[in-house]
Amino acid sequence: MSLSSDEVIPLQRPAFGNPTTHTASPLLFDPEYDIYFHHPGYPDPHNILLILPGIDHPKGGIHHRIALSACGVLANNNFNGWLTEDREGNVRVELPLDGILHKRDYYFHVPGDHPDPYPIVPSFEDWIFPHERLPPGWKIDIPREASHPTPRQSTLAEAVLSRDIRCRLTNHIEGTECAHLIPRSQSIWFQRNMMSRYGRLPRPGGEPVDTPRNVILLRSDIHSSFDYKRFSFVPKPAHAINNSAQPTGNQPLSYVTHLVNSPEPHELTSLYHNVKLQPLCGVAPEYVFARFAWTIFQYIPMFLQAGVPRRLALYQASTGLTAVGGLPAVKVVSAEECRLMPIREKSRSASPKKRKPDEACLEEDERGRTRQRIGSASLPRAPSFESDITTDGPWYLGSVDTELSDIDDREEGESMSPSFVTSDKTHGPALSIERGPCNLS
Repeated sequence: MSLSSDEVIPLQRPAFGNPTTHTASPLLFDPEYDIYFHHPGYPDPHNILLILPGIDHPKGGIHHRIALSACGVLANNNFNGWLTEDREGNVRVELPLDGILHKRDYYFHVPGDHPDPYPIVPSFEDWIFPHERLPPGWKIDIPREASHPTPRQSTLAEAVLSRDIRCRLTNHIEGTECAHLIPRSQSIWFQRNMMSRYGRLPRPGGEPVDTPRNVILLRSDIHSSFDYKRFSFVPKPAHAINNSAQPTGNQPLSYVTHLVNSPEPHELTSLYHNVKLQPLCGVAPEYVFARFAWTIFQYIPMFLQAGVPRRLALYQASTGLTAVGGLPAVKVVSAEECRLMPIREKSRSASPKKRKPDEACLEEDERGRTRQRIGSASLPRAPSFESDITTDGPWYLGSVDTELSDIDDREEGESMSPSFVTSDKTHGPALSIERGPCNLS
């Protein structure tokens, strides 16, 4: 191709304007519409259990199934509970699970007579996983193996990258990271609750939480928002059911992104709320539900710090004991002790670990997140947020000369990733795998 000497070759393209949605179905929602879920065992105004954004309807509303699941988790796995429009329980919500709740206030009730307020779990660490008792709709059948050929893998990162290839939300290839569903910072909780039963056997010397069934591929910025507890993955049908008389048509449920935290400018909400995930494989639905619970527990400090005593379901971490039958011990906790609980938990989560000399290439920010960066031993720290999750850095296409061990002994260990060479667009990634940094959190 020949070019004339006087032809103008642009070396600049116009700067972008405001970001636009890249979905064919733009989201209509009221950003100011919050829905309050109350505990009927406490008087107003000290009974707010949970506040969720009502962004499942253009005029304000939230998916009924998700609201019940969230309340049920906090109420010590009471998934047979129901909602009413009044504290006394006289006006019960008669709405299908896949309907939309439009009121601003609801009260969550549980079965049985309760002369005392039913107990609330004060933290994810106190929560006991409901084995064989997931809420309705959460046990989605996920294929155990990828539909495409995958190369032989020797590391967790290689297994996840060869299985997912692309970000499970945005479908991007570049700038992706391996993201744990149950965070590695919850490794003790993972083992105490025997969550290994849903995964594969770990490699010798590996952590049980580092199973491919607990990890998915996400784009780096999406992964950060995931770790900031902005959203979780939940089961929803293609369309809401408006009333009990409307036939459900046995709509299949699929995992979508559900924003539980939607601050201004609401870009993440506009782009990704209710967006269906790319097909999942090799992931356990139990880990997806546990991640939802971990995300919801971020709101419990509001309930604990309202200045009144609370009846709580506690795992006694100091002794490792629970009540009879493995259930949490229920006790009344003073208002002052309730107030201090989130502060103590935040203090434990924020304590950074000292880096070893050979970890100079690993950045540790104020959230406890560890990030692998190429060719730099000193990088600026990220801003501090209230998060107890750690993570590493992105993986890149192409070969990287950095040699890293599979798993280090920091809170968010593995910083290894293959890079893919997609030489054939029809048949997927080539079987050759190169080493490069990857984030696992």
